[in-house]
Amino acid sequence: MKIPKLPEYVEMGPFKVHLKLVSHELAYEVSEQQGSFHSKPPMTIVLDENIMAMENESTMNVLIHELFHLCYYQYELEKITEEENIVNAYANFTTELLTRSNIKDYLIHLMTKKLN
Repeated sequence: MKIPKLPEYVEMGPFKVHLKLVSHELAYEVSEQQGSFHSKPPMTIVLDENIMAMENESTMNVLIHELFHLCYYQYELEKITEEENIVNAYANFTTELLTRSNIKDYLIHLMTKKLN
């Protein structure tokens, strides 16, 4: 079976978000972060290439964290105060992410890979 690779972009609902790997030095020394979500066109998630190369829990955490920023943006959660509506948005987003998105195979690979 072919091992899934991180796609160049993620499609969620009407959004196409490019995934851009940057050097560890740029991620930490310039912006002091492991990843970032940018909603201005072209939508982009910037990720620390060293963390992504590890393909472990840290990889999964950073990727999901940044994708949840997309959820916040997509569902306009800054306008919502009711807990049930916020929880529904994240549940719907996560279900879509793990069942229909073009990154699901990579995420499943990370979740099922034997971690050292």
